[in-house]
Amino acid sequence: MTRTEQKKSASLAIRLLGPFRVAVDGTTVEERHFTRRKPKLLVKLLALQPHHQLHREQVMELLWPDLDAEAASNNLHKSIHAARRALEPTLQAGANSRFILTHGQQVHLHAPEKLWIDVEVFEHAAAAALKSADAEAYEQALALYEGDLLTEDLYEDWMTTRRESLRALHYDLLLKLAQFYERERQYQQSIARLKELLACDPANEEVHRALMRLYALTGNRHQALRQYQQCAATMRRELEAELDRETVELHRQIESGHIHPLVSGATPSRSVRAPTAIESIAILPLANLTADANLEYLSDGITENIINRLAQLPALRVMAWSTVANYKGRESVPSEVGLDLGVSAVLMGRVLELGERLVVKVELIDVADGSQIWGEQYNRRASDIFTLQEEIARDISDKLRLKLTGEEIRRLSERHTENIKAYHAYLRGRYCWNKRTEEGLKKSIEYFRQAIEMEPTYALAYAGLADAYTVLGSFGISALAPCEAFPRAKEAAARALEIDETLAEAHAALAFCLVSYDWDWTAARSEFTRAIELKPDCTTAHHWYGLEYLTSIGRLDEAFAEIKRAHELEPLSLSINTDYGFLPYLMRQYDRAIDEYKKALELDQSFVYTHWKLGLAYEQKALYEEAIAEFQKAIALSGGSAHAVVLLGHAYAVAGRRAEALQVLDELRELSKRRYVSSYRVAAIHLGLGETERAFAWLERAVEERDAWLVWLKVDPVLDALRPDPRFTDLVRRVGLTP
Repeated sequence: MTRTEQKKSASLAIRLLGPFRVAVDGTTVEERHFTRRKPKLLVKLLALQPHHQLHREQVMELLWPDLDAEAASNNLHKSIHAARRALEPTLQAGANSRFILTHGQQVHLHAPEKLWIDVEVFEHAAAAALKSADAEAYEQALALYEGDLLTEDLYEDWMTTRRESLRALHYDLLLKLAQFYERERQYQQSIARLKELLACDPANEEVHRALMRLYALTGNRHQALRQYQQCAATMRRELEAELDRETVELHRQIESGHIHPLVSGATPSRSVRAPTAIESIAILPLANLTADANLEYLSDGITENIINRLAQLPALRVMAWSTVANYKGRESVPSEVGLDLGVSAVLMGRVLELGERLVVKVELIDVADGSQIWGEQYNRRASDIFTLQEEIARDISDKLRLKLTGEEIRRLSERHTENIKAYHAYLRGRYCWNKRTEEGLKKSIEYFRQAIEMEPTYALAYAGLADAYTVLGSFGISALAPCEAFPRAKEAAARALEIDETLAEAHAALAFCLVSYDWDWTAARSEFTRAIELKPDCTTAHHWYGLEYLTSIGRLDEAFAEIKRAHELEPLSLSINTDYGFLPYLMRQYDRAIDEYKKALELDQSFVYTHWKLGLAYEQKALYEEAIAEFQKAIALSGGSAHAVVLLGHAYAVAGRRAEALQVLDELRELSKRRYVSSYRVAAIHLGLGETERAFAWLERAVEERDAWLVWLKVDPVLDALRPDPRFTDLVRRVGLTP
């Protein structure tokens, strides 16, 4: 990245509530970079100003009130320089700072991309909460308050008023939220917030009374009486005062039994009930409530981790990530999700990262009547993410009353790494991989390699690397030549299995390579079988076993059964829904294929894979204009994918538009200088033009390159005109297939 690009992309996040922390482009500035106290105070001072700027004289008066003007000015100059060096250690002499600017007599704190200051975010969130009177808004605002303003600077008079103002705002939020929960009869939440209020102000007798009353109402008479004793002791110690008459009277009523509990025993924190016959669940993508959109990988990663943990429990059917990902960013109604996916329960939730804290709030809903089975808020250190994920999965299984074996309990707590940085790199890799774009896949490789560098025995990272290279080399993307993609994928999958032989996904990735590149059909079948043995609900294994292996060898009925099983596991997967049409296409049932492709497009009109497969089906029906339109859509949606371009060339050829087909061949010739172009598909263009010899020449080249499309040589309708030729029979045999 050039210095100009860095300047444009710079972001600055400053946390003033609780411990002082600064992050530049997401990386925390270490304390040692602030070599003196005054430069740090300068950053704090500017961050607290309404427009993050002050006149030089104001800064000098606040930071050096006892010095003369010349000395104070000299100190300010040095502090500005030191603060810039702390935030930008590589800043060269004479270069402009990205963050601390001087305009005339003004000193200005700035960030080219984004300046995030927790005090401002908290104040805005608090104002919104107080206006909306919504519990979730209150919770979000309170989660931002990690402590009083700059407690390390208690003796700096200029921030005392602001500190007290923020403290009062925090207190007001707590009080109003406690009152809200009490009105909603969510007594345990109200009690929790009242306890926080007492931590802020132990001598608040009104809060003590509120706790006494709620304890009594929830059947905890003993705790109510203890609260009275605590109140009396605190008032004597803190204020040397006796209790109010109201407090004494409340104590008398509780002691005499005149305040009856609303239910027998403690009232649950929410309207919850025991589940009945919950055998299936969809865990919807947890919403990212963090201000930084770059942390989407974290909320998605936590969601996928919980899915993967629960999917190992045989008694519970769990919707896969690729299915629930369709609900990301949508306002979902649990009953509708249940109907769409055929599940009994839905888990919904939110993730908020606040510096070193991670807040996750979840609720489990019965889709039959919309009632809440269970809900919880987890507030943990960000470094405790492993424990947090295990705890959530375990709590869900407990609330569903699943009877787990010792092995299943072990699986719920299984970790593939203890390295938190490696894990975050892995999550970023999976986030990019799930985009299924060329750019996303290449970025995922960078992250997986970072994870491996930090943790050389991280099996999941190797499996992710294998998945990335597999997709980059396959027919859908074809961004890398087969000789570049598949050996790397195979090596990564093999390394993953050396570390952990039980990784079903790694077996599936290895099997894909054995089919698509090695043409080792026996070994591939063994790997697919092993993947399904290890994880019967492994969607990828069922999908690829049906699509890559069984389809290629012509066992189409068995292939359809595997695709159907994959569809049951992931009913909203775009690729699986599309391949529901690919099997009829290979069976020459083109009308049925077209119907299935159209159904798949109802899920997502922008899914490129479906458009070009629909185009292939239209071709076989001689609906050439429709086919051309689909391939053109695929080109537009993919940003000019070479694969979509080559398919358009074939459509032009079979439609009799020879000049346009030849023009596409010219384009592909130039494109092949920069990236891989499928020789198999170029052969199809020449066949469409009636150039049989050239078609065979390009198929020979495809065999040399081990083009991924060759696995369908035996069943692909596009090449039907070549089947009577003995050379074609020989090609099929050389790919390892029975003619």
